[in-house]
Amino acid sequence: MIDLDREREHWRQRYHALPRARAMRSFARYWPVVCAAYDVFLNHPRAPRAEAARLYLQREDVSASLLTEEEARTVFERAWSRLDDVAGATGNTESTDSA
Repeated sequence: MIDLDREREHWRQRYHALPRARAMRSFARYWPVVCAAYDVFLNHPRAPRAEAARLYLQREDVSASLLTEEEARTVFERAWSRLDDVAGATGNTESTDSA
């Protein structure tokens, strides 16, 4: 089970290392971009990674952000890797909180 509150806290402590973190100015502005990967993961759990990346890049929070497509792909890859680890550890993709 993916605990989105726990994941939000995970990224709050690490978002400074993501592309354009300074330009975003706060975690509150960055979280919707990271959370978009969780939304794709939860709504399309069997999507191949390339398809998931395409869906992620089409999310409004991502396309409206300050990130270039390359930077957004970097965020997606980091979030997707985290999701692979978390979902693999729990063996479940159900959410306990809404994105």
